[in-house]
Amino acid sequence: MKNGKAFQAAGLAFGLVLAVCGASTAQATSQGKPIVCNVQLGQKWLGEDRIKTIFGASEYIDVKFKTSKMQCYEFYAIKKNGDVVEAYYNPVTGELIKSNLIPHAVAAAK
Repeated sequence: MKNGKAFQAAGLAFGLVLAVCGASTAQATSQGKPIVCNVQLGQKWLGEDRIKTIFGASEYIDVKFKTSKMQCYEFYAIKKNGDVVEAYYNPVTGELIKSNLIPHAVAAAK
């Protein structure tokens, strides 16, 4: 049961991160400076399966994926140890633009 409580706490922390970040995540997490991936019209974006592989989605217990208004791929994920990760990738090159980590102890306390 101890693992179940840890998973539940991680899930609550994950929900909190998503609620705080909301639809304008790119602006909310970078203290007013939007995260922009500089994608040009006509450039071919990597497929969802490919970018999830680059991110390493299989290494997490829960992964949320979306495309931001700033034309980045965004990930919100919970690591197996309960840490919460937020990451932004260029959808054309797969380059990591920015990443934030909220340690399990901090996420669980919120």
